[in-house]
Amino acid sequence: MAHSSFEQDIFIHASPEEVKTFLSTLDNHTQIHPLIVNIRHTHTSTAQDGTTIDHYIIRDRMKQGPFLMTFSYRVEMSINAQGTIVYDAHQTPGIYLHNTTQCLAEGDGTRVKERVEITSPGLLAKTVYTQALASHQEMFIKLKQLLEERYTRTVS
Repeated sequence: MAHSSFEQDIFIHASPEEVKTFLSTLDNHTQIHPLIVNIRHTHTSTAQDGTTIDHYIIRDRMKQGPFLMTFSYRVEMSINAQGTIVYDAHQTPGIYLHNTTQCLAEGDGTRVKERVEITSPGLLAKTVYTQALASHQEMFIKLKQLLEERYTRTVS
């Protein structure tokens, strides 16, 4: 198995609570994630430490050369005791993404910081890394645009 990771951050003119609420409502990700076409909540469970974990099935659509592929994967989403949003995505064949996202107060807005750790079969490592990085970069740009448009409307 191959391992890789990336980090990114972005400043958004919106409150940390607004950003965190948007990101922790996984259904919102269809508005910002370029690959997601459908999100289905399957159930909620509780971890041993009392943390609530929401379980989802997500369907993505990705263009690979001349082919359009769709695939589904499982995601568990929770918010830990420090307020960090944690996403764990499991996809066949042996692809795993562990994502931690923080929404930190900064000036009149929020600094959103993300770290994504990827485990995948060696033959898929470059493709998985490249697609994950590109889609998450686009997701952050769309998140900023969407929330700042809302912020501008409420301040005006």
